[in-house]
Amino acid sequence: MGMKFARAPVSAGVMASVLWLSACASGGPPPDSASAAYAAATSQDPARQAAASQGAGGKKPEWTVPTEEEVAAALEKRYLDAASDFVKLKKDGELRFCKRYREIGSSIARINCITEAELRTQVDNMTQYRDDMRNKSGKCTHGVGCGGGG
Repeated sequence: MGMKFARAPVSAGVMASVLWLSACASGGPPPDSASAAYAAATSQDPARQAAASQGAGGKKPEWTVPTEEEVAAALEKRYLDAASDFVKLKKDGELRFCKRYREIGSSIARINCITEAELRTQVDNMTQYRDDMRNKSGKCTHGVGCGGGG
């Protein structure tokens, strides 16, 4: 009688393993299209980049990889320089600038994309901030140490 009970956990374990393996073999859900486009854009394989440039129709947003000419035509040089750290993608034909990052305390990488307008705003704000700091560093604003020597 004890033998019948000993076999139950073993067969349950075997069954769970078989189910787990079959789930892995089925491939699971298709990858996120933004992640797939990001991977293609950062790939060294020209065929993969070309395939990502084509896109696929459907109800989901369409992520594609723009050509260097498309990016250069959309941005002035100072914005192109700032965008060099980003991966360029197009979402439904609109240019996006993406970075992969990990939140503090997480090992899961996420992709954050900003629009062309958001990139321009970030660059303009940083330029304004830098100019303000340069202008303030040469001026005396608190009256301490500003005297000529007296």
